Amino acid sequence: MLNPGVRRRAIPNAVWNIAGQVVPLIVGVVTLPALIRTVGLDRFGFISLVWVLVGYASVFDFGIGRALIRTVSAQLARGNETGARLSAQAGLFYLGLFGLCIGGVLAAAGPWLIGSVMKVPPDLQGEARVAMVLLGASLPLVMLTTGYAGTLSAHQHFRELNLIRIVMGIASYVGPLAVALWVNRLEAIVGFVLMMRVLATLAHAWACSRRCGFRLQAALPQPEYARELFTLGGWMAVSNLVSPMLSYLDRLLLGALVPMRAVAFYSTPFDLISKAMILPYSIMAAAFPRASAVETGSAAARQMLSDSVRRLFVLMFPLLFSFVALARPALGWWLGDEFAQRSAPVLQILAIGILFNALAQGPAMLIQAAGEPRWMAKMHLVELPVFVGLLWLLTTHFGIVGTAAASALRNSIDAVIVLTLARRGVARGHTLGRGVVLPAALAAALFAAGVWASNWLQGLAVLVPGLGVFAAVAWTHLLQPAERTRLLGLVRGQRS
Repeated sequence: MLNPGVRRRAIPNAVWNIAGQVVPLIVGVVTLPALIRTVGLDRFGFISLVWVLVGYASVFDFGIGRALIRTVSAQLARGNETGARLSAQAGLFYLGLFGLCIGGVLAAAGPWLIGSVMKVPPDLQGEARVAMVLLGASLPLVMLTTGYAGTLSAHQHFRELNLIRIVMGIASYVGPLAVALWVNRLEAIVGFVLMMRVLATLAHAWACSRRCGFRLQAALPQPEYARELFTLGGWMAVSNLVSPMLSYLDRLLLGALVPMRAVAFYSTPFDLISKAMILPYSIMAAAFPRASAVETGSAAARQMLSDSVRRLFVLMFPLLFSFVALARPALGWWLGDEFAQRSAPVLQILAIGILFNALAQGPAMLIQAAGEPRWMAKMHLVELPVFVGLLWLLTTHFGIVGTAAASALRNSIDAVIVLTLARRGVARGHTLGRGVVLPAALAAALFAAGVWASNWLQGLAVLVPGLGVFAAVAWTHLLQPAERTRLLGLVRGQRS
């Protein structure tokens, strides 16, 4: 039976996770146009790569960050506070060590990367070399912050974690703009990023000390906790390493395949549309404890799989359809005509891939809850070389539009495979039925119509009636009677 405390905390935790992502996003939407105008497209393209490397350290932690959360949570569930502390100690030790090694390699390889790999304009290469050294110096702090954040997550202190995330997220947008208005050079901007990483690490360390009673000590971790950290989940650690690489490899490779200014035309719509994943991530994280208590192959497992896909489709399609239909006029209003022309097709293609990615979150959550992470890991290992080849081929032939197509195609295939694995291995039965055929066909038709909208009038002419038709079809074909009753109750201000 599900712990009532876990159930009560699931919704507040999800809300805090959403706030930690949405608030910085709003600030970014407001400040990005001014930052691009101030630093120029070439510098902004480099800054985009810095954000990728700093913001997604899980690419480099070899699964230790996720394993730390699991091990500390397991020790706390057993009431072993000492074990939880020693597990966290081991995790932070290795994360800091990895950060030092990878940061040193990045700093040493900076001149070669700038001169031979990245397409940095000659007049910016001097700035970029210094910036790479500063970026390398920040990676140990980034990795330590990942460990502290994992410790706070394991202790269920999402409020403190996301308050820090909100402050640092806002600073990551406002700070570079303030620095660029004063000194418009890459080393100054990346130097500010390094300073913020120091403050972020100290803030997370203070929160862990205050709320978890944990302080990092300069001592080797005990062997048994180190072994548990490296062996826990086995295949899960592989998946946790490869999955972020699949998600962010497109932007990292772009620096070598296209001019630096083109990276900005891709990374900006990618960062914008990927924020839509906040919703499925938060909802599935809240559903995970209940899914863990469901027996594999049961009617409840089949129902949970069907419900997750249907509900995520109903929730995510209107949002992503809006992005597709209004991409060109909205980007033109926000960032200017050049961005609208270059980035709108990228945003529209990526939106299709994000829809498939969102639908895959329910099946993926059930697979993880069933204790079968090796399925996901094997899938990701097979996908990685295929995606690299596809990414290279489409980008070299079609530029950033080809990059977006490779990403969307990978997400689509990934969703189909994950759904198949969940149906056969967890639900063990047919769950979606024929009722999804009409909504899926309608969604494809509406996406196709939205792609051709080039101004506000055309976009709204497609969006408004399209949403109305989709709502009617979803009401009759996707929502179950009990769900329709609850929605009507909410509309009428009543509790179902």
